[in-house]
Amino acid sequence: MSVRVRYTVQSAISSTPAEERDLGNVYWQIVTDLEQKGGTWKTVVPAGTSGLQLQIDNISTIQLLILRTTANNQNQQPNGVTINLNTPTGPQLLIQPLGDAQEGHLLVSTDQVTALYASNTGPADMAVTVIAAGY
Repeated sequence: MSVRVRYTVQSAISSTPAEERDLGNVYWQIVTDLEQKGGTWKTVVPAGTSGLQLQIDNISTIQLLILRTTANNQNQQPNGVTINLNTPTGPQLLIQPLGDAQEGHLLVSTDQVTALYASNTGPADMAVTVIAAGY
């Protein structure tokens, strides 16, 4: 069984708060029906947690990975979450909210991710939403 994957990336960067979009303005939409499995899962990563495996259910290899991090308690300031790829000691990526934003994001298309592990050394419990498709 295949799944349809559709995602959109839209971004604008402006030199002033008037949002002239003079430094960048892109819109990309991708659609594919070749991936075999997919889903969305949310996990709370408590403060002080190291190497918590994130749920990706029956996907053996991730081909599209989208991660969103937010403070589990919306009254707290979000902090960074470190993601290890494939093993608890594998390559690390820090997902950090941009500026004063209340959430962080990561989007990657790949064929080399088989497992995800999250660590949270900050003071806030963090919610990590995983959107993944693959086989």
